[in-house]
Amino acid sequence: MDQKKWKRHYLLRSLILSGFAIWIAEMIITERLSHYLAPRLHMLIYVTLVVLIILTVTSIRQIFVGKNEDDCDCDAHKMPQTKWGTLLVYGLFALPLAMGFVMPDKILGSAMAENLGVTLLSNDVRKLAEVNATANSAPHVPAASEQVQDDEAPSAEQASGQDKPQIEQEKQESVLPDSGGKPDDAQLQELFGDSSFGDFYRDIAIYLYKQPIIKLDDKVFLDGLTAMELYAKPFSGKEVETMGFVYHQSDFSELQFVVARFSVSCCTADANVFGILVEDSEAKKYEIDSWVKVRGKLELRSANGYDMLVLRASQVEKVDAPKDPYVYYSFDTPIEN
Repeated sequence: MDQKKWKRHYLLRSLILSGFAIWIAEMIITERLSHYLAPRLHMLIYVTLVVLIILTVTSIRQIFVGKNEDDCDCDAHKMPQTKWGTLLVYGLFALPLAMGFVMPDKILGSAMAENLGVTLLSNDVRKLAEVNATANSAPHVPAASEQVQDDEAPSAEQASGQDKPQIEQEKQESVLPDSGGKPDDAQLQELFGDSSFGDFYRDIAIYLYKQPIIKLDDKVFLDGLTAMELYAKPFSGKEVETMGFVYHQSDFSELQFVVARFSVSCCTADANVFGILVEDSEAKKYEIDSWVKVRGKLELRSANGYDMLVLRASQVEKVDAPKDPYVYYSFDTPIEN
């Protein structure tokens, strides 16, 4: 291959490599990387960016240096010999690059939630926790993440208007003696003394229970839901504030919607949906995929033989979607001792 064609191929390679480097750098700068990958994998993308920059510089150098006698020209490393071959080879890289720049980012929403199903606050997670009782000292796999695969667990469909006759509100009983103030540590240890679920989630439950208003923010959302699933009855009557996107279903009653979040372990391909069933007199006015902040009190219900917490809303406020719309399990959630 003559020098002119050789340099032309390296020009195309340099453009593609620099394009990928710019695309990744732009996602990092605009903080859109979390739309695709969990934060714990971001370091791999930073390393990838550095490698791409090195390859780009090397490829640009080849344009000016040109081919020399030491360059490999074996069959495995030959340049495409025809125009159609060149178009096919470089098109395989140029097409996804163009899609990355042209196609808009879109976060997961109700359409995906409908396909995956939404895991609600149900204590069916207890069965899963008991299976792992021998390893309760470490929160290696959050039980709620496995609940999605359990067909018996009450999903959004089972908790909706279609099964409404089977959802009964239980009487809220005081789970702690009335001491006229906040419960002390001894009372809380007795209340959440069941350690078969692991000390981690017991500590999370105590941490949440101490709060006048339980704020399920991004950091504690999944661990908090898991803790409340494990200890459903004590949390009945507690006030909760959380944020998420609105999910409606055709068989919901006019008073019901789910405030939901997608959890991501590695990337959006493995996303699952978790949320709380909300009851509000104006539930119909909240559009699907709109983001809301909800505050209200948890009520204990019985759904198909399982305890279930429903959030009776006292305040619903429309908000903008956060920069990072997904939530993640965090094993270093701050605990107040």
